[in-house]
Amino acid sequence: MMLQGKVALVTGSASGIGRATATLAVSAEQRAFGAAGAKVIFSDIRSVEGEETAALIRKTGAECLFVKSDVSSEADVQALVQKTTLAVSAKQRATYGKLDCAFNNAGIDLVVTPLHEQSIEDFDQIMSVNARGLFLCMKYEIQQMLTQGAGALVVSCHRVIGANAKLVGYGGGLDRKQWLLSHESSTCC
Repeated sequence: MMLQGKVALVTGSASGIGRATATLAVSAEQRAFGAAGAKVIFSDIRSVEGEETAALIRKTGAECLFVKSDVSSEADVQALVQKTTLAVSAKQRATYGKLDCAFNNAGIDLVVTPLHEQSIEDFDQIMSVNARGLFLCMKYEIQQMLTQGAGALVVSCHRVIGANAKLVGYGGGLDRKQWLLSHESSTCC
């Protein structure tokens, strides 16, 4: 198993793609971090759903640690990466203690409305979570990987709108798949 013994960090893991990535994923052919042998540390702003994800991961026999975290908060992201590498107890430090890879999935969708009807508060919220959150996660993950002298990959998947929606206010709209293809990124350290 390629991820055996590796420590993976997944943000936005309370549901959807993040939960699937942190657990077994949707089918036997599509195994994610937990099923592939990684020790998974994952975060979300929603504690109840995060604990549900932890229960799903533990059912597979994989080790995991849930950390409640808001990716738009620099202090929360710093604490998340620190908990990933230092963990909370000596046993967890021996289990985790490093950061090998990360999947930055945390992001929000708001109700799709024509651009001219959107509020500046909605814009600020989306930018805070989807842009600033991605920046903060990658900043502190890459710092950690450089400090420890290892770490292969930081994968980021962000969105602005719902799965079947279109950005309104632009000529003809831009569907989610086109937007994602132009905004997904992988960064190697």
